[in-house]
Amino acid sequence: MPLDESEAIILRTENYGEQDKLVVFFSREKGLVRGLAKGARKFNNRFGSSLEPFSQVRLFYYEKEKHDFVTISNSDLLASSFELFSQIKTNWAFAYFAELTEKFSPYREKEELLYRLLQAVTSAAKASQAVEYITRYFEFWFLKINGILPDFNRCQHCQRPITSSSWLAPERQGVLCPNCTRDKKMEVTPIHRQVIEWMKKNSPICSPDFAVTSQDWKNLGKIFQAFIIFHLEETPRTLDYLDF
Repeated sequence: MPLDESEAIILRTENYGEQDKLVVFFSREKGLVRGLAKGARKFNNRFGSSLEPFSQVRLFYYEKEKHDFVTISNSDLLASSFELFSQIKTNWAFAYFAELTEKFSPYREKEELLYRLLQAVTSAAKASQAVEYITRYFEFWFLKINGILPDFNRCQHCQRPITSSSWLAPERQGVLCPNCTRDKKMEVTPIHRQVIEWMKKNSPICSPDFAVTSQDWKNLGKIFQAFIIFHLEETPRTLDYLDF
């Protein structure tokens, strides 16, 4: 059984058996992978703190035929994210990122852009960027990477440019202008479009250079989440704990 290795970001772990851990990680080379870390629950085990959520690591593992999980033999910690999780809002935000990544990503399919997004939002959080902005940034790019982000600047029905507010189409394929919509339940305002244009061109470490209220951030989240829920066909469990 040849030993393989990969740079990866730990998404989550759970106890498995009496001494092991199930580790869900996102590999730079192989995408979403699940593995068993043998003896990871033992005192003074060889993994140390390297299997904490959103640690960036180099994992060493091997595979057995007809087994769903790889077996993780060792790990080198490249960058810890332990300090992020002292804040409950940040804790739940990153649990949300992990859940979306695990539920949307095909198993063992390389996705460099998503790996870089996970790296970018982690770096922004370490740089004390506001968690509300980081969360909206992740949702925006997550939708874009997965090919389900609509054009917010053009009416889906009449194809005219949007110059004021618009509203989400009921089938969640885009937005409708005031002349075409019959359902004004979820409004996309000019400030929302301005934030979206900012996120297209800037990293999550850079804050918008215009005023955005906490309610604007929350409403923009509801817009992005409407598309996430529609395409996932369920509400992410961790979304219930986000109040921003």
